[in-house]
Formats: sequence, structure tokens, C-alpha cells
Amino acid sequence: MKKTIIGLLATMACALAHATVIHFDDLPGDESLPIDAGYAGFNWDNMGTIRADAYPGSGFEAGVVSPANVAYNWFGQPATISKADGNAWAFTGAYFTSAWIDQEISFEGWRNGQLLVTSGAFTLDTTAPRWVELDWAGIDTLVIYNSSPTAWAMDEFTVPEPGSLALMGTSLLALMAGRRRKRAV
Repeated sequence: MKKTIIGLLATMACALAHATVIHFDDLPGDESLPIDAGYAGFNWDNMGTIRADAYPGSGFEAGVVSPANVAYNWFGQPATISKADGNAWAFTGAYFTSAWIDQEISFEGWRNGQLLVTSGAFTLDTTAPRWVELDWAGIDTLVIYNSSPTAWAMDEFTVPEPGSLALMGTSLLALMAGRRRKRAV
């Protein structure tokens, strides 16, 4: 009976877990303006936003998942995203589309100046957004590189909410404790 109750509680806790999705639609979409430091709790180096209708037929238009805007890397250069408060965070993923020509992007996750994780290359085209899921935790900086000096579009930047992670972790600990008690009996 206890195992069933613990299992139900864990399932409910995991179901309550949420993610924060940054859409960039509350920004003006003026391609000449950088994304302000601190926007949505992050610093966005070498990044701006652009309206989907700014360049019809481009990857900027095709890459919009939420209604109006996408973020992009200025001048086709690498972009860096870090928490405004300097703390570690987790990156789930985002949608990416190449703005002008097919290209590859790759990622690095850093913590306190030390490289923690790297990704392989992800191929992007200009016709549809591609979901790139990394599920990296414990980084303080995410660097996005591209294979050619052309822009990419990013939408639906997704990070788990810290409270959800704690709730899920507590639930898993409760499950493990329940299993240990059963084995001890």
C-alpha cells in the first residue's frame, strides 16, 4: 500500500513539473537592437530579435514557432547565453532554423570557466525549425557555434523551472526510500 501511495505521489509530482519557455514575442523584434541583459533572467551576448515578417521566405520567417519573433545571432557569429545572476542552470532545448543557407550548429556548456559538455553538430535548413534537445544541467554558460558565418533563428528557448526540478528530485528520493524500506522488511 505504501509503495502505491509513494508511486502515486511521485507520478503527481512529475506531472506538475513545468518548463519555462522563452518566446521572445514580448520584445520589439527590431533587428538593430540587442536583447537586453537580464531579459527573462539571462544575458544574451551577440543576440537580437527579429520579426518573422521582416524577410519573407527566409529562415527567420520559417523558424517562428511562437507568433511573432525569433532570436538570432548577430552577423552570423557565435552567441553566448548565461544566467544574469551567475548561477548554474539547465538547458532543455530550443527550435533552430538557418536564416539564409543550410548550416550546422553545435553547442558547448561551461561552468566557472571550465568546459563541461559539448554537442555534436546539428544540421539546419531554411525551410522549417528543428528542435534541438540537449537536457544539460549545471551549466552557467551556453555557447552556440555555427559552421558558416550566417545567421540562425531560435525560438521556444526552454529551461526547466528550478522548483520543478526540486519537486521531481524529492519525488525520486521518496521512491528510493520506499524501495529500501521494502527490502529491509
